[in-house]
Amino acid sequence: MTFFKPLVSPLVSLGIVMLLWGVGSLFFDPFVLPSPLETLGRANLLCTPEFFEHLSFTLGRVMTGFVLSFALGTLVGIIAHVLKITAWVEALMMMLQVLPGLIVGVIFLLMVGVGSVAPVLLVVTMTTPLIAINTAAALAKADPLMEGVIRSFNGTRMDVIKDLYIPLLVPAMRANAGMGTTMAMKVALLGEFIAAENGLGFLINVARIYFNMQEVLFYVVVILLFVLVVQLVISAVFMGCFKKYFYPG
Repeated sequence: MTFFKPLVSPLVSLGIVMLLWGVGSLFFDPFVLPSPLETLGRANLLCTPEFFEHLSFTLGRVMTGFVLSFALGTLVGIIAHVLKITAWVEALMMMLQVLPGLIVGVIFLLMVGVGSVAPVLLVVTMTTPLIAINTAAALAKADPLMEGVIRSFNGTRMDVIKDLYIPLLVPAMRANAGMGTTMAMKVALLGEFIAAENGLGFLINVARIYFNMQEVLFYVVVILLFVLVVQLVISAVFMGCFKKYFYPG
């Protein structure tokens, strides 16, 4: 139950989206909102070698941007707690997070040109603040009395880290992994809209220009399925390797 519980919400959400999509398609023309059955029925025609090539570009950018932002955001959050500047860092990260992604993407496009660099930089810029804020907030929950208890039993600094801070950090890292990959996908698609000639974002943009809504919605379904797979992998990794940190108390 602990393993599959994180999948319940995404599955229910996906079901609600599909239901609303199906109901909405009854009131609009097919060229505006085609039915999910018609769209998914064309999946075999849309899953071409070219599509998988574009998908591989997107996934590469998403994972590269996520890994960089996850490492950088976690490091910033830890440093902010150690130096006791959490409030200042959170304020700075919030300012970075509210920057319009479209404007930042155009700036990166002008700086590095068309390709993979601009979408990856956009992912790092927009995702790192979220991870840093969550990490710093989790570490701020450390109980000073518990640290005093550990030290009263001759605990070293490593004991404090192992028994106090890591149990706070691991659940936060799990949440950051889920939110970070989802944010990375969304931002990478925006970056491909602006500064790439391949990837799912590029395909969506081209299909949108020609009002090919079946292709647009098919790519959206692919993105939703990616989110489900990510949730499953994250659940497997953290429940398999760090299960003890998720027991109550």
